[in-house]
Amino acid sequence: MKVLCFSTHEFEQRYLKRWEEYYNLNVVFVETKLNETVVQLARGFDCISCWASDDLSKPVLESLSELGIKMISLRSAGYSHLDLIKAKELGITVTRVPSYSPEAIAEHTLGLLMCINRKYPKAFQRVKDFNFTLDGLEGITIHGKTVGIIGAGQIGLAFARIMKGMGCAILINDVSPRSDIEEELSAHYVDLKTLLKRSDIISLHCPLNERTRHIINSETIELIKPTAFLLNTGRGGLIETQALISKLKKKELRGVGLDVYEYEEDVFFKDHSESGISDEGLLRLMGFPNVLITSHQGFFTKEALDNIAKTSLENIANFSQGKDILKENLLTL
Repeated sequence: MKVLCFSTHEFEQRYLKRWEEYYNLNVVFVETKLNETVVQLARGFDCISCWASDDLSKPVLESLSELGIKMISLRSAGYSHLDLIKAKELGITVTRVPSYSPEAIAEHTLGLLMCINRKYPKAFQRVKDFNFTLDGLEGITIHGKTVGIIGAGQIGLAFARIMKGMGCAILINDVSPRSDIEEELSAHYVDLKTLLKRSDIISLHCPLNERTRHIINSETIELIKPTAFLLNTGRGGLIETQALISKLKKKELRGVGLDVYEYEEDVFFKDHSESGISDEGLLRLMGFPNVLITSHQGFFTKEALDNIAKTSLENIANFSQGKDILKENLLTL
């Protein structure tokens, strides 16, 4: 089984190479992002491995099929960049890494919240400048506040448990309510409007699909309290950028923490320190003092990187040997 690994970042190569050797695979690593222009690079390979920013739209999939690609192994949980219906029509097997470290992303979400609330970046820089005043660093006590979680998958629940441990009340909006979760967390499943109106902290952890795209938009964002925090470590497209900017311009949010951005594809994971960036929406968001943005690093722990590499290459090894692929790893319609 010859495997071409697209969009291979330097930070993941040592983990991928370790499991490549373990599973006795023949993997070629390239930094190139998959799209229609470079799809011919897959010629002569049986399988490709892709990152969340690779283009797996209908035209690309058709070209891959013509080149003899039999399998696509995603190194991500999300698959909004993939036309799954077309892949199945073409007979291409697609796998993913459904859960690589929910706690890592949940912990990063908490980190964003604490940095915005207690203004740690500003405090750190102030002390570095030998300024030990406290003016402008006031936060709120998180204990006793209401946390609204949109999307109660493994990541959302990991964050809910953290916030429950901090003494918060938990509200959940999810398509599949679970009585055991309600009992464990003393949580309440509510509709979206109720969650947005009542929550002091709102955190997005749902997948990106047609139902959830712009779940925070010009209408729903107006339901959020002006004293609330809004956190997104899920997918950038969950928030309509211009709606968020408008809300912030009116000074109607206490703070915003983003590890993802609606148009991050051509910006994140790259060094723009010399060239700068031209994305006006992102530049505007970065200009607000109560907005903290990180570059999609919520997953970025040693444990998560190792799990992503292991699972994605294990899926390939099982496919090549005719073994059953774990049900949760296999994408089906």
